[in-house]
Amino acid sequence: MDIRPISKIEKSQDGYDRLYFHKQTTSEKEKLSPMQSSAPINNNDHQKPHETIKVSIYYSNEKESESVDIRLTESEIQLFKELMHVIRDSNCGTTLRVAGGWVRDKLRGEDSNDIDITLDNMMGESFAELVNKHLSSKHHQTHRIGVIQSNPEQSKHLETATVKVFDMWIDFVNLRSETYTDTSRIPEISIGTPLQDALRRDLTINSLFFNINENRIEDFTGNGINDLRDGIIRTPLPSLTTFLDDPLRVFRSIRFASRLGFKIDDELFKAGSDSIVKEAIKSKISHERIAKEFDGMLSAKKPYLSVELINKFGLFDCLFSLPTSGLDEIYIEQLMNSNIDSESYCRIANDWIGKGKEFEEIDTKRQVILSALMLPFHGIQFKNANKKNREMSIIHYMFIEYIKFSNKDYEDVSLILECSEQLTKHIINYNSNGGFNRKEIGLIIHKSAQLWISVIIISFIKRQLKQDDNNTNLTDFFNFVNAIKEHDLIGVWNIKRLLNGKQVQDLLKRKPGTWLAPVIQLILEWQLENPTKTEQDCKDWLLTLDIK
Repeated sequence: MDIRPISKIEKSQDGYDRLYFHKQTTSEKEKLSPMQSSAPINNNDHQKPHETIKVSIYYSNEKESESVDIRLTESEIQLFKELMHVIRDSNCGTTLRVAGGWVRDKLRGEDSNDIDITLDNMMGESFAELVNKHLSSKHHQTHRIGVIQSNPEQSKHLETATVKVFDMWIDFVNLRSETYTDTSRIPEISIGTPLQDALRRDLTINSLFFNINENRIEDFTGNGINDLRDGIIRTPLPSLTTFLDDPLRVFRSIRFASRLGFKIDDELFKAGSDSIVKEAIKSKISHERIAKEFDGMLSAKKPYLSVELINKFGLFDCLFSLPTSGLDEIYIEQLMNSNIDSESYCRIANDWIGKGKEFEEIDTKRQVILSALMLPFHGIQFKNANKKNREMSIIHYMFIEYIKFSNKDYEDVSLILECSEQLTKHIINYNSNGGFNRKEIGLIIHKSAQLWISVIIISFIKRQLKQDDNNTNLTDFFNFVNAIKEHDLIGVWNIKRLLNGKQVQDLLKRKPGTWLAPVIQLILEWQLENPTKTEQDCKDWLLTLDIK
């Protein structure tokens, strides 16, 4: 038997095809280089006990012709054994298949917590009840079954039952077949066969099953195994049909291509770039759903690949759309190539992720990427017809009104871009002559708080696009960061005022009023200028001021 451990076949991000378009030839189909070593161990899971098992591979049009090694955790092995006991003891005759992402990840040598199990002859809740009955009989802990019922107002969804088995949450659902309408991406769903269930899925690499009963991988589309091996993003059905049924799958294709470093099939690219599909995206998909897919892209190792793909598909305005009115003509011309500028900034930003991480209290990757994407739009206002023609930031429109990102995303990005603009002149001054204005720089760091490293990074990203000299930029970046550290400004946002509001009132013998907040701000500025001064020094200084 030909043994080809697919799990070892990985695509290096550095070898990613920048053209992205891949048309599989007959010779490529035949070129399946066997990998000799076993599945790689994911470094993040090295402490989890695993057992390597050999499973056969079944194609829809041929007999089992090869086998592959996959690595299961002890919990997964225990789970599958108990589920087979459930079938044996209940005599229900059900065939259990783990579907989708879990199978894909296992074949790539990765672990997955997303275990969805399909059933061929009963409803999810009924089988979950059998599972709990079996666990109870063996004195194992059982948990309440959660059921997502069918929703006739949205679609004829088959119910999904969720139950915790040992330390894992498992979804049980019927094999299903989907039918779409012309006006919605929500399908009508009915019970289906394994082939129908595989064909309804978004991509061939996500259409694979692990048949627990038979201990085998099943590839009913006939392409899933080879596409996973060759690194190809392809749809099970004709791509145009798939995307018109559910246009969100264009963005899912982009997300998986950038996450896995896979090439996109030529037919898929042509279909995803079709104007009919773009219209379907705008008419059938909510902005929130697109934002959720983009969130997944941001968490990838190299999110700029997704932005490049979005541009190549011509979908940037489906993600970040400009207002349709109220924008000055000068800005319309200025923003003609804003999508390309965003891509360039994002590509540079990717190289800066993690720089200065040792000084950060929180992970700011998301904020850096979003801020880089918004650089071409910073400072541009428009008259919002929905707000009585009030002037507003177009970033506010793009984030809040259009794509429906969170208020926190908007506030973080706005803060980073604003502080970066203020800090840029100080960076230039320091790197040219060593000048360091502790008060002004301290105020910017105080305002940006935990996002201060992101602010500096965005300043250098703007500079790098013009200079294209990353080595010099990195040296200057760390020199400036170290200067901030030497001037004891890291954590300055937590600085305690030498005098609080009550002390100021008592000292100046005044009642509370609008005058107080500016005075407290002045005290902060004085402290930044005079870091070694005492509380008494501050009082003496404050008494010299003519406070209105």
